[in-house]
Amino acid sequence: MRGFSLVLCIIGVLITAVGVVVYFQDNKGLGIAGFVLGVGAGSIGVMVFLTDFVLRILRRTASLMVRFQLWLLKLEINGELGAPIDETGDLEERIEEPLSRWSDD
Repeated sequence: MRGFSLVLCIIGVLITAVGVVVYFQDNKGLGIAGFVLGVGAGSIGVMVFLTDFVLRILRRTASLMVRFQLWLLKLEINGELGAPIDETGDLEERIEEPLSRWSDD
């Protein structure tokens, strides 16, 4: 996910640079279109990267599937946010375990 987002950011920067060159070559329409496409691709890449970063910091998992059908107006998005990635067990068990060692039974 991080690799895809970084590639998308680099592509956005390159498209924006080409848009700048085309804009100053007296083809204003294509230059502005390059600005829009480049900034859009770059910002989507940044958002995907930051989303992945936040999910990794919070130790969460995410699954997203997007389906498009060409020539039809049909978009299906299915996603879910999973539980924290932890191999030691449930949070309540980890909290109660140290307390049970110190209790006077």
